[in-house]
Amino acid sequence: MKTRLTLSHLPPSVNAIWRHTKGGKTYRTTAYMTWQNGEGYQLNRQLANQHKFTGPVYITLAMKRRRSNMDGDNFQKGIFDLLQKMGAIDNDKNIIGCNWYWSADLPQGVAAEIAITQADELEAA
Repeated sequence: MKTRLTLSHLPPSVNAIWRHTKGGKTYRTTAYMTWQNGEGYQLNRQLANQHKFTGPVYITLAMKRRRSNMDGDNFQKGIFDLLQKMGAIDNDKNIIGCNWYWSADLPQGVAAEIAITQADELEAA
């Protein structure tokens, strides 16, 4: 079984997700929380008719590159955390593999397309 989801915006770079106070406390940035709330709402609507996963999963992630200097691995953490928060996967530590790539073929208004597959289904194939 495979679940397919889309995001209309990529998250802030992993370098801009957290900040630290002088006292050593870590907190999420406003930009990250705004992205997470907005995309979470859209993801929740998509998940109403999709399979949710527990245990090991494999993720394929196609993303639209806005600038040539964007570093793709800086966006995975935010997306994986959102998948967990919205219940698409039970825990992002169960992602046993990921294939990400830049795609110029995504429709307008889609910044990322995510496919989630249960890992044991891949092993059986």
